[in-house]
Amino acid sequence: LDVPADDHPVGAQLMGSDPREFGPAARALADAGYDVIDINFGCPVHKAVSRCRGGWLLADPPLALDIVQQVLDAVGGDRPVTVKMRRGLDDSAESERRFFAILDGVFERGAAAVTVHGRTVKQRYAGCSAWGFLGRVKRHVGARVILGSGDLLRAADAVAMLRITGVDGVSLARGAIGNPWIFRECLALWTGRPLPPPPSLAELHATLLDHFREAVEFYGPRDGGM
Repeated sequence: LDVPADDHPVGAQLMGSDPREFGPAARALADAGYDVIDINFGCPVHKAVSRCRGGWLLADPPLALDIVQQVLDAVGGDRPVTVKMRRGLDDSAESERRFFAILDGVFERGAAAVTVHGRTVKQRYAGCSAWGFLGRVKRHVGARVILGSGDLLRAADAVAMLRITGVDGVSLARGAIGNPWIFRECLALWTGRPLPPPPSLAELHATLLDHFREAVEFYGPRDGGM
């Protein structure tokens, strides 16, 4: 749980199924120096959903909101608490009703922001992220903070989502894997500057070496290169 002094602000995400475990875990993360505590109600992978974790919790608003309350009770006065959601388990009306019950309950209890991924849990990573739904969510919550997610594979996608949906910010996931430079590209486009050139071979080499050295320092020489 160590957080380097130069690695702020940094958030930590919790995922589980037992509300009683969330408060102590959130407190431990806050005490370790994490600046934001996030709760995962969005993971669609089988090993999470089959254990009643991640996206599965979108099917049970009372349980999901109990988890949020436990975290807020533990750290709400010290750290902002945020929640990550997908737009429901599936495309049914009941799933959408449960989504909005959780969304409204999260904000009523004092969460600082909610990230919404525009796919359902059933979709996993197939099909398109429903940006229109993100716009509906933002209009529904008004001044409360919504971050959008889904299909942000280029810097231009992030800027387009902000402008099309009206969300307050974006959360990049797969678009940043292997491409940490996407963030400087997003900043440039959003502030009206030209897209910066891609990283040079020298920068790629330096970044790979830095990543490798940190992996070896963290995991040790045997596992660091695996």
